[in-house]
Amino acid sequence: MPATNIIDIHAHVYPEGCFTEVLKDRGDFKLMDNPRGQSLIYRGTHVMSMPSEQDNLEKRLASMDNAGIGMAVLSVGALNIGWAGAREAAAARVVNDGLAAVCRQHPTRFRFVAVLPAMNHSEMVSELERAVALGAAGVGIATNIGDFPLQAPEVRHFWEEMSRRKFMVLVHPTCPCDAPQNDPGTFLSVGYPGETAMAATKLALAGVLAECPDMKIVWSHLGGGLPMILDRIDRGYQRYSSCPYPPSYYLRRCYFDTACTHGPALQCARATWGIDTLVFGTDVPHVPNTEKETIGALKATGWSTAELDGIFGATVQRLWA
Repeated sequence: MPATNIIDIHAHVYPEGCFTEVLKDRGDFKLMDNPRGQSLIYRGTHVMSMPSEQDNLEKRLASMDNAGIGMAVLSVGALNIGWAGAREAAAARVVNDGLAAVCRQHPTRFRFVAVLPAMNHSEMVSELERAVALGAAGVGIATNIGDFPLQAPEVRHFWEEMSRRKFMVLVHPTCPCDAPQNDPGTFLSVGYPGETAMAATKLALAGVLAECPDMKIVWSHLGGGLPMILDRIDRGYQRYSSCPYPPSYYLRRCYFDTACTHGPALQCARATWGIDTLVFGTDVPHVPNTEKETIGALKATGWSTAELDGIFGATVQRLWA
């Protein structure tokens, strides 16, 4: 292991067979070859990719070493476990077993966040207990649970359980059921940050963040579009009796990963959320060279060594299980 405490909270590995297991009953999804690996297609729209050699751990470790990253927290990102429908408990077991198997090969270099069958409370708790025993550092979910938005009453028990356990929850954007059809990738590039912003806003306005104050949510990509529009969101909150304070009050209790190399965006996120809410993330392996470039972008901000140390590892170590 390199002499570094840098922890990448936003790294992906897709265990063998996980797409097939989640989507085996879904004829509206197709996994198709592309020049860099495979693409998941939903009603003609590019949902996510699975880069070739994404599970080559020796190459992944070499890339981490080259960038100076000590540990990566693995997830399946936009792969929404709820797409499995009635089979989500079985699919969650397959995904979590696969992620845990990767971590066992290099236990000082990898941890994982578990996926959960969130629609059924007893199945959810059972799989959560099993995943924790396997070494899960927290839970990973998409911006929809199946076809339900995150604030839906049908999944309120998920947030209550996460708050009761004071668990870390990584939220990754994904394709909603009403996404544009036949989109080759613009929705993924531009719409996904909007999905993150919308999911976070609705959780606040629906009262979920007020009712579940002890969960530790990490939003991807600096919170998507939230830092740019937070004042706009705050203006209209009085229309929602379930939200006693402006959404910014609750969102500033959350955390935000730095999967971004655009310096002005990093500065905006810091100014909006505060330095102590930022945790290092890269979105590897989807973006080539992203590990070194993200570290470089953060170091170019001019932030102090102590502040960067918090982003690179100290903060997230206070969050995970």
